Amino acid sequence: MQENTATSFTVSEVELTPNPRAVKFILNQPVLDSGSKTIEEGGYLEADNFATHMFALGIVDLVYLRDNFISITLQSPDLWVVFKDKITNIIEADLTKYEAADEEASSSILDDFDKETYPQLSDDEKIIIVEAVLDSAIRPALANDGGGLEVIEIDGPIVRIRYQGACGGCPSSTGGTLRAIENHLKSYLDPEIKVHTYS
Repeated sequence: MQENTATSFTVSEVELTPNPRAVKFILNQPVLDSGSKTIEEGGYLEADNFATHMFALGIVDLVYLRDNFISITLQSPDLWVVFKDKITNIIEADLTKYEAADEEASSSILDDFDKETYPQLSDDEKIIIVEAVLDSAIRPALANDGGGLEVIEIDGPIVRIRYQGACGGCPSSTGGTLRAIENHLKSYLDPEIKVHTYS
């Protein structure tokens, strides 16, 4: 749900991301107070003019919002040449601040966490811990490139994730980035962890 505020957004900078289909639009102020939000086709209310006009273009796959940026992923990288200015205009004309982000775990849960207990936790408890570890170290780095990730499920030592924003469909997300995430979780939580992507 969006707040009705008179504050208008302007795009102060446009950055390329490692994903050639995604571009990161830096805004003059935060679009969310905390967390992140992913908007996909059909996943928004009719009253959301920004999402309605963005997806009405017929070329947008995904919109990812975090802090003071929006990452927009198109169906093809070639479309940016034609649509970059039109997308900038929709952001500046229709975007209003979102009051609610997608749910994310709190990293404060890690303050009293003993990593030796991780292997004995239930899969549901492991998700809470993994989310908190990702919030503290991995998600801020992905946000710099206009993306994020969500944990889909944990099955024993297997952690299944889905990339969000610019990270979805990015060539490096299936290689180096995935290994970096896995290595971080192994060192912080359990050397048996394996991370797989889910699409």
